Amino acid sequence: MSINNDDITPSNVSQTDNEIRELTINEDLQEEKQNNLNKHFGVLYGIGMNVNTIIGSGIVTTPGIIWNMVKSPVVVLSLWFICGIVSMAGTLSYVELGVIHKISGGETKYLQTAYPHPKIMMSYLFSFMYIFAIQPGIISAVLQSAAQYFWYTLNGHQYNEGIKDTNKTGWELPFTPFWSIKLLAITFLLIITAYHMFNTRLAVIINHTLAVIKLITYSIIAMAGIYRLIVYWPISRINWQNSLNGNSDITAYSASILLIMFSYSGYNSLNYSLSEVRKLEKKLIISNSTSIGIVILVYLLVNIAFISVVPANDILDSDISSDETIAVIFFSKLFGKSDVTIRIFTALIALSIIGTAATGVWNGTKVIVAAAGLNYFPKYSKELRTLNDKYNTLVNALLMHYWIFYFATGIGLLKIRHKNSDRSSKKEYQVPSLLLGIFILAGLIILTFSFIVHVECPKKNPHCSDEYLRKQRIEQMSPILISYAFLFIALLFWYFFYYWWNTLKKQKESIIRISTDK
Repeated sequence: MSINNDDITPSNVSQTDNEIRELTINEDLQEEKQNNLNKHFGVLYGIGMNVNTIIGSGIVTTPGIIWNMVKSPVVVLSLWFICGIVSMAGTLSYVELGVIHKISGGETKYLQTAYPHPKIMMSYLFSFMYIFAIQPGIISAVLQSAAQYFWYTLNGHQYNEGIKDTNKTGWELPFTPFWSIKLLAITFLLIITAYHMFNTRLAVIINHTLAVIKLITYSIIAMAGIYRLIVYWPISRINWQNSLNGNSDITAYSASILLIMFSYSGYNSLNYSLSEVRKLEKKLIISNSTSIGIVILVYLLVNIAFISVVPANDILDSDISSDETIAVIFFSKLFGKSDVTIRIFTALIALSIIGTAATGVWNGTKVIVAAAGLNYFPKYSKELRTLNDKYNTLVNALLMHYWIFYFATGIGLLKIRHKNSDRSSKKEYQVPSLLLGIFILAGLIILTFSFIVHVECPKKNPHCSDEYLRKQRIEQMSPILISYAFLFIALLFWYFFYYWWNTLKKQKESIIRISTDK
């Protein structure tokens, strides 16, 4: 079952929505031009897109963090597997949404269909948050991590190892190496943006090469870990038979679930660029389900490898202060203490992270174009959704550069089903209701858990004061509160620069039309 343009744009409302309908039709004509040129990718493209987005650097460090919080190795694997099932439910829900709409843009399109009133506000809020907050924040953090791993590759130590005064932060720190890392991250972003601007086909080739490197790297890590688990079983079994010292409360589990679900984020990546996929109905379900299956397998195997080779005392060590430190411990236990080998793998991890950022840039342009097609950026929408004549790439969008919307999208799918329930056309794909229910329930749980923060005294000061814990709690809650404040700002932008702007514009046009008729 698919829907036409009239279904995508809210219909049967007021005359003020005619412009939205016209913009959507114009956007679809522009998108059709792009489809004719780029609709030649299949299952491997889809798998590479999803895997490249999902798997980043966290998989070599997150197992240690989760293990330290929940203590039990069996619980660690159980959480990774359960969150993988939730991700599978989510990606199959997005398969149904993709088959219904058959166009790029992801939630921008889906929320527009599901929530047409008040004046497609949900779609606008998602687009605003994704373009100006979610994606820039993720890409910045990802490339910062890539720069740190690359620094280790070049120098053989952490970037902040030479900084003696740990109380200094930000502008107080010396230019080298702290700000050199920032410049290196910006350089990575410029390179990614440049090759996406130059040629779409080249961008796809580079991104999928990075995905292949990523899968090979983590496969080697996983196989090495399994090998050591079997060969050195008398030593490896110690971690599996004994839990770490200490107790875990509900905050530790909530923090672990959020961290794991963040590691799985990106399972809907292909839905942002469906215009490039041929035979969409068949390819989408194969690509999404296979990619999540691969990710679940890789994550479980790497976790097994990590727990099997890293001594528990190293995870409990209070001196571990960075992802690179945990990764280096992991690699040294896997491959020996060869400095060359460790540097090679930190370089491969850096390339893996860059691949994640690259697909983030790619997806971001698709959302920008979809939002511009709905005139979410008055005066600039036409330029942002226009292809570059020379390179046929989304240059203007590239230069501009989730769970709350996941939850809304899951509910929205139910609304779309209900809206189209009286249609006699054959359904091309429908996710099982049980999986859709799991996806929606998981979204509600994760939104609740986001307000439950995990704080504890440092191991060097196990009897810290309540004031210290209060400051830690405020520090962890601050980003959450800032994100909701940003959502409120998005709501103001929707009202003043979209709803009110368009209403005022149409009133002026109506007055001019009446005057002309007279």
